[in-house]
Formats: sequence, structure tokens, C-alpha cells
Amino acid sequence: MGTSPKTSRFRILRVHTKDQNHAICNMSQLQRHKTGLLESRNTFTSQLVQAPYSYITYLKRAECHENLGFADLGAGDVYRALLLIDEVLDESGEYHEQAVEAVRRDLESGGTPKDDGWRVTLDLDPPAHVSDGAEADIPEYLSSIAPTLEKDRLLCFEILSRLLIQCGCLRSAYGFAERGFDIAPGDPRFLNIRRQILETNNAVLLEKEPNRTDWNYNPKTELPEQGYARRELYPWNKHEPDRLSKESVRFLNGQMKNMAPRCEVRVVDLPVLEADPSSSSSEQSATTKQLGIFATEDISPYEIVLQETSILTANNRLHDPLCDACSAPLPPISSLQTPLPTCPECDDIIFCSQRCHDLAISLYHPAVCGKPDLEAVAKDPSPLAATNALYLLLLGRTFALSETQSVHPLDLDETKHLCGDFISSPPLTSSSSAVSRKLPFTFDDNIVAPLHLLEKMDIDPFISLPATDTWVTQTLLAKFRGTASARMNPRTGIPEACAVHPMWCLANHSCAPNVRWEWVGDMKLMARGGDDAVKWGVTRIGEVEGGIRRGEEVLSYYCDIELGVRERREWAAGALGGICVCERCLWEDAERRKEATEEQKREDKAEESVDVRQLWDRPLRI
Repeated sequence: MGTSPKTSRFRILRVHTKDQNHAICNMSQLQRHKTGLLESRNTFTSQLVQAPYSYITYLKRAECHENLGFADLGAGDVYRALLLIDEVLDESGEYHEQAVEAVRRDLESGGTPKDDGWRVTLDLDPPAHVSDGAEADIPEYLSSIAPTLEKDRLLCFEILSRLLIQCGCLRSAYGFAERGFDIAPGDPRFLNIRRQILETNNAVLLEKEPNRTDWNYNPKTELPEQGYARRELYPWNKHEPDRLSKESVRFLNGQMKNMAPRCEVRVVDLPVLEADPSSSSSEQSATTKQLGIFATEDISPYEIVLQETSILTANNRLHDPLCDACSAPLPPISSLQTPLPTCPECDDIIFCSQRCHDLAISLYHPAVCGKPDLEAVAKDPSPLAATNALYLLLLGRTFALSETQSVHPLDLDETKHLCGDFISSPPLTSSSSAVSRKLPFTFDDNIVAPLHLLEKMDIDPFISLPATDTWVTQTLLAKFRGTASARMNPRTGIPEACAVHPMWCLANHSCAPNVRWEWVGDMKLMARGGDDAVKWGVTRIGEVEGGIRRGEEVLSYYCDIELGVRERREWAAGALGGICVCERCLWEDAERRKEATEEQKREDKAEESVDVRQLWDRPLRI
């Protein structure tokens, strides 16, 4: 949806139109088109580093992100722009003065970048006293530009709604359309957006329920919010190593020696996973290269395979007695001969050992020390929000590690070599829907919550853009979702703590693993024996000896392996990035399908028998 010159001081000129889609007819042109968009995107990012409070530049970059197929990143940009507009209008805002100065500079420069890429066309002249370079009284100046800012807020609502529709977050999209409609009831943009949202949702409901007749629902509360984004290795991401290179494997094996001396990291071929269960069969052929852990010597049943310590941990319990560093349960006070180490500047920050205390003080705690408002963030969430709360808290620990060590979040030892199950970006598609979307995404969890977290950490989200940009948090979340382990509350079964162990997570998944893991402080992998080996398939029962032989791959598990194949696949899909096609899943799924086919045949035969009896019972007509 375009924006009329009459409704905003500027309009974004959209390059990626339908006519141009027809004109772009070969890969070389597509690549040149994408290159131009990337150059413009990088230009705007550089401008934001120099002028971090310019909401106009954020809106320009949002259009680049949208046309590159990154609606989630565009939504992050527009939301930051909206926050900055609010800062300009709110004289008590934390960044009010910086935001006002940024608007003043943008008006003085005409708001147009010098390159020939994405550009802003001003539809109103800046105030005369600004263009003349004279200093103006701030309240008078704000009064003169307030109508313009209000129009730009409407533009933010419009673009946010459009981008969130693309992400599948229809409830948030509807909310922003409502906000725009409340301010401008006669604006057709928001009527059209609301209609589009309802039509989109109704089409999905009709596909699920073809005979549905009841369309009465509350869009403010009943529209779907769970969407998806691309698990992307962004073209501008210069922090991601080649995990499969000899240098990376050599580095990881150096780390592995300290934690699993009888194992090594190797490159391994794994099947490409699909999101649709019907595409999973025994005829899987496409593969992708990943890393895996292999035994370099025989490991007996029940022996420890790997033992790893990590401080990239989080727990969502506010007052439970857990170590702040490793999230291990603290011992009862009655059993202690000496008090546990604490931080004297913080309330309720306790460590299970002097080792954890020292690691915390040297690696992350100074960034969060003495900030009581931070302690309650994402704590004691509802059962449905527990998992996402843990991912948010992992982001917080990552930012704390980054701040304390002055290292970019993606360059930390704890995050650099994690697998994000990234997809390879096509040169450019005419429709972002043609690109696979596998990263769970909601507006609150992926955009609002990380910014709120930064605020509680006293980190300026605009100055810190290179380290806290939306693409950085999306990259981290993609890595965490495929590698983090969780500990469940024994009473409720709700996840209450999680951790990322970079060596442990190199072990690939199988629903018939040869190890079991235990995380209480340290992460431990133990070889399974005959008693706890996973038994499946008629010919397998009683034949599993346990242990791991030299040269065999160490196979872990990302779900409850006691569940049925359908439930296991559903549980593990988020971590795996698709439907599990391990040997056990393929066998059990085939058996399930065979049984369903036989059952259908029996039902069909029974129906035929009923039909025959009905023919005999029918009265004769004379």
C-alpha cells in the first residue's frame, strides 16, 4: 500500500513493484537488483551508526529489508522509528533531546541520501527557521513539526501492519491498524488493512474447516499471532565462521579435548529436513553437511562421554534457589558449613561455588550488577510463555557477556560456532512467501521484548545498534532454538531453566540415541547401556548392547524419546528445523501408515457389507 503525499511529509518510493517484477527476467538482473538493495541497506545502516536517533533513516532501511524479503527486520526498523517519534513528542522521554536533534538534522539535509538507491521524497518544506540555520526554541520548534510527526506515526502504523501480515502475526498487525484507525478514522489505508487481515485469516480458517459458517470472532484477541521468519545467514553478517572449514574443526577439537577426550568433531552428511511430514520417507536423498561428534575409541556402557561447563544459562524463576551462573539448584542452607558466594551489590544473587562466582565476575556479571529492575524480567511467566521467556533470558545473558568482555554477541566463544540451521538466501524472489520460513516469530517476543530487556540493562538500543540490531537477535535466537537444552520443573513439567553448551550441542539428534544427558551444573553425556538403550522395531528388541564403538557417531536427542513418532516429530521440529527422519522415525511412521491403511480397508469392507444388507432389506415395489 502506498502513502499519499497528502498524508505524510515523505513517502517511501518502492522499487519492487509488480511492473518491475515482470521486467526482472533473469538471474543476472535479479542479482544486480539485490546487490543494489544490499548496498542501500548498508548505506542506511552506516548512517544509523553515525546518527542513531534518526527515525527517517530507520524507515528507509525498513523498505530495503522488506524488498529483500526480510519483513521481520523491516518490522524491527519501523518499531524503532515509532519509538523515536514518541521520544520527539515526549519532552520527558529518555532520548528526547537526541531524537529532536536528529529530526532537526534530517530536515536541514532534506532527508535525502546522496546515493541513488532508496530515497525519501519530502512533500512538505521544512520550517523556515530550520532551513535558515537559526536556533529555535525547542517547544516552539516541536509545535511547528508536531503535525508532521503525527502523520509519520500513521505511516509507521501502516507499514508495521503490512510487515506483520507478511510475518503471520495477524493479531499485532490488526492492533496497529486499529491504532491508526483510532487516530484517523477516515483514512482508507487502515480500513483496507483490517479487511485484508480478516480475509487472510478467514481463508486459513476455511481451508481448515471447509463447512465453517460462523465467522463471528474477536479479532483483537482471537487472530493468530504465531508467525515465522527466515533462518537466514544474512549477507552482511561478517561474524559467522565457516563451521565446516579445517580451521573451525581444528579449533573445536581443541576445545573438545578438555571435555570429551575420547571424542572428536568431524564433518558429516545429514538429510535435508522438510516441514511437511508427508515429504519424509525412506527415500530421502538430499543431504547437507554439518558437524558431529565421533568416538575415537570404544566407550563402555554408562561411561561419561562428555562433561561441559557453561555460563550461557538462564532460568525463569524469580525466587527459586538456583545458581546465577550455571542455574544448578543451590544446596539447602542447613547442609552448608560455609556461606555460598554472593554479589554484595545485588539482592538474591547467589552462586553454587566459588568457581561459578569467579566466572560470573570475570565474564558477565558486571554488566547486570546493581540493576534490580532487571531481576524480574521474564520471570515467573505463564506456562505458555515459559519457553520464549527462557530464550529472551538467554539473549540477556549474551548481551551481558558481550558488554562485560567488549566482544560482539556473535563473536563470543559461547555463540560463534553454534549452528543456526540457516537457509541459503536466493538471489531475490518476487514474493517473500516463496522463501522457506522456519524461525518462530512474534512481534512481542522477537522485537518488543529484546528492546525492553536492553532498557532494563541500561543499554541504549540506538547507540548499541551494531551489537543489538534485530538481525543480531534473530541470528542468536535461530542458534539458541536449535542448541539450547532445558530442565523441566518436576511438579509442573514446565521448562524453568535452559543452557547452551557449545560442545554438547554438536551431537546430532536421533530418536534412538546412544547416549543420555544430564544437566545439573555441568552438562554430562553418558553412554547408554543395555538397560536404558532405546528399543524399537520388532527385530531390535533385546539386541541392543549399549556403549559406543570407535568410529561411531555420538547421537543425542532433542525431544522426549518415549513419545510416539508424531509427538516426537512435533516436539523436535523447532530445534531440528524440520521433521525428524532418523531411522526409528522412518520405521515407526511407515508402520503407522501401514496400520492406518489396513484400518481403512477394514472400515471400507464393513461399509460394503452394510450396503449389501440394506439391499436385501429394501421392500419390493410392484
